[in-house]
Amino acid sequence: MMTEYKKEDDYTLLATNILPSGGTLSRYFNFAAGQITTIFTQRADLTKQDHQSTYSGGGISVSVSTALTSQMSIQSFSSLDYTAELEQMHEILKKQGGHPPELDEQLTKKINKGSNKLP
Repeated sequence: MMTEYKKEDDYTLLATNILPSGGTLSRYFNFAAGQITTIFTQRADLTKQDHQSTYSGGGISVSVSTALTSQMSIQSFSSLDYTAELEQMHEILKKQGGHPPELDEQLTKKINKGSNKLP
């Protein structure tokens, strides 16, 4: 599963994953609001075919219906147990030309530069 990153604006990064099930997991890291919004969507196409005998003069009828499942959650930066991913997303946003506010204790209540870095 590969993550695609997109700068939405100067302080928001969108990280999107296409799941093996066909669903999409989108996570918005909003550094101005200090929150992560996670949205999961799954689309399912349901097809029904009715076959009728050509002897009776009938044809084939096909009906398609679509079901969309969506779930959303919002998490405050200050509620995170670990900040390594947050720091990584902050760096990716800056590399894409964003200008998010600096990560500090006021924003996350637990940032400690250097202690939560991924290897």
